[in-house]
Amino acid sequence: RRRRTLALANAMQFRSEAHMSATSLSPKKMTGGSRRKNIKEPDEGPFFKIRSVIDITMQIRRHVTMVSNVWSWTAATTTPFRMSLPGLMRVVCGSETFTVPGFLLEELEGATDRPFVPSLCAESSPRERSQGGGGPLGIALGGPTRQVTEVRVRCPTPYFSHVLLLVKMRWLLRLHSACCELDYRVCSMKNIMLGMQYVILQQHAEHECDSVFSTNVSESAGSFVNLDSIFDDIVDQLQKALGISWRAFLQFVSSCDSSKAMHVSLMDSINSPKIVPTDDLAVVIDTIFLTNFLRQPRSGPAGKLQEFIVACREFGLAPLEVPPLRGARDLVAFSTAKIKPTLTSNRKAGRKQAEKLAQLDAVLLTAALELGSPEVLATPLEASEARALAASGFGGGPEAAAAGTPKRGDLSRGGRRPPSPASPSGRADASMAGADINCGEGAAGFGRPSAARPIPKILPVPAPALLEAAIDCNHHHHTFPDGIRERLYKILTEEYFMTPSQMQRLMVGTTQNHDGKRLSEAVLLHVVEKEKTRLRQYQADFYVDTSHCLVPPLVQCPSEQGKAAKYWRQLPHRQSEPSLLRGTRGRWDF
Repeated sequence: RRRRTLALANAMQFRSEAHMSATSLSPKKMTGGSRRKNIKEPDEGPFFKIRSVIDITMQIRRHVTMVSNVWSWTAATTTPFRMSLPGLMRVVCGSETFTVPGFLLEELEGATDRPFVPSLCAESSPRERSQGGGGPLGIALGGPTRQVTEVRVRCPTPYFSHVLLLVKMRWLLRLHSACCELDYRVCSMKNIMLGMQYVILQQHAEHECDSVFSTNVSESAGSFVNLDSIFDDIVDQLQKALGISWRAFLQFVSSCDSSKAMHVSLMDSINSPKIVPTDDLAVVIDTIFLTNFLRQPRSGPAGKLQEFIVACREFGLAPLEVPPLRGARDLVAFSTAKIKPTLTSNRKAGRKQAEKLAQLDAVLLTAALELGSPEVLATPLEASEARALAASGFGGGPEAAAAGTPKRGDLSRGGRRPPSPASPSGRADASMAGADINCGEGAAGFGRPSAARPIPKILPVPAPALLEAAIDCNHHHHTFPDGIRERLYKILTEEYFMTPSQMQRLMVGTTQNHDGKRLSEAVLLHVVEKEKTRLRQYQADFYVDTSHCLVPPLVQCPSEQGKAAKYWRQLPHRQSEPSLLRGTRGRWDF
């Protein structure tokens, strides 16, 4: 314990001395190497290999145990009887009410109508004050109180639930910095964050499969990530494990900086602590939140990304930091390998890392298309060629060219409306007479003809390579999440210009799955039975053991370890021995 106390004291001293030097760190950036490193499957090491939500919960349980053990070296973690719950805040945003832990409102204190002052907090008894209650700090940092304080948001918005979730995710980065100061080798949360990104980018969780006729994904459970549940699980387990030192731990976490972490460990007694920036993990956290937001329905009241960014500015939150799109090269390479496979593309696309990079590019491409980024727009030459192709009829047939041409009866002579079918005399009734008057500015009392076609809105044209990658992304139902594909479909059909043939391919992708089975169940069973029959016939004709091909592969017994497979061994040839029943001329002689 004395050694641990001295190490923490030296770490706090080094942290205060290195505060000024650490402010000159490079801004957030994401290179190609760090991008591939953060997207790959987290290594096991002292942690779990995360592939599904079940692995995340197991890793959280182990992480809480490590933090509790390290924290108990210098603080008491016993839980007293009838311990009060941590301080909660009731946040009122318009007609909605949210109950959140008080320590989360530290980032949103300027957006509330009342600051945290002692007069707004409930009075506590001397016993509660001795345990950490009383005052605004006790309520905000988990001290026991008698009632829940109510706070109102100054700018009510339907996106407050998403804003609150972003605050929760960024608080995990502050928690990671605090855990690294305890012992970064066993208490770091980097593996949990990378695992959350690994799981939320996929549609289905993986499972072991040894059959070439079935997919290696689990469509039942373990693929959907609920970020609110994961955060509540982490906080609840930490609060129960730390006991009476929960408030002191929250104070320690609030004193840490989320932009950098100090790596301290008793295993590195020779080396001094070092300051490590958390820019890559901040990008991972924002990518997790962006993916979760884009997987929500876009047609809902809080489903527009542009409006959410405006709401974040109103609350004073930092903008989202995500990896650069870089032309969606990984997604384009993934789609090219599936459509026109080559030897090199199959080797690259066959790796799991290539699939994860393509899933990340799909999220970034969807966000860039929704925000109208110039990177996803076509050049003027490409846009003019696409519009000319659609107008000539080669993009979807002669109906497309004829649809944009006004017909003879649309406009009448003299700029007047033709006679209405309901009034053969040509006189319109009183309700329709004023429809053409003062229709717009500059009309000077003369309205435009009612039968004239309105000027259509000129939609932007997406880049051809990115559009092809987006259309191909819509065909892979087991690779890319459903929410991402649905949002991508609505954005392309509502806000961007496409030729009729491109529109038709995009619509076909909603029902045609390239990741599923191409053949029916009856055809697959017929193939399996036919192959089994062929192997049996081959064994009977050539006396070669093919039983290993007829059964699923199993783990070999311990006595067979280190030996060659049985089907590689030379079987002894059966020699015909001389028999007493065989005659001299080779005939059977009875």
